[in-house]
Amino acid sequence: MSRQRYSIRRKLHYVIADINYSLECFGDHLAIENGYPNSIDGFDAIYLYLCRKYGWTIQQCRDMDKQDIRLALEVEMTGWRLPSDAVFDSRYPED
Repeated sequence: MSRQRYSIRRKLHYVIADINYSLECFGDHLAIENGYPNSIDGFDAIYLYLCRKYGWTIQQCRDMDKQDIRLALEVEMTGWRLPSDAVFDSRYPED
């Protein structure tokens, strides 16, 4: 396999990770917006929100692909941006 192909794969995985990170941060937003207890944040807040909104079970929500979750939350995510504290320069890992 060529170095270029490895590079493309690596970049793809980083982009997917960034998208999922953003989605999890949106879960934090949902937790605050809906007054969930401090112990419920990130993806757990997303699962609870979807469960309450659509009547899906928590397990159904957990079994969903992240891509499907993003689609289900598209309207809620419109105009939302990552909080400044959640933005990092991806070239340098944080300690």
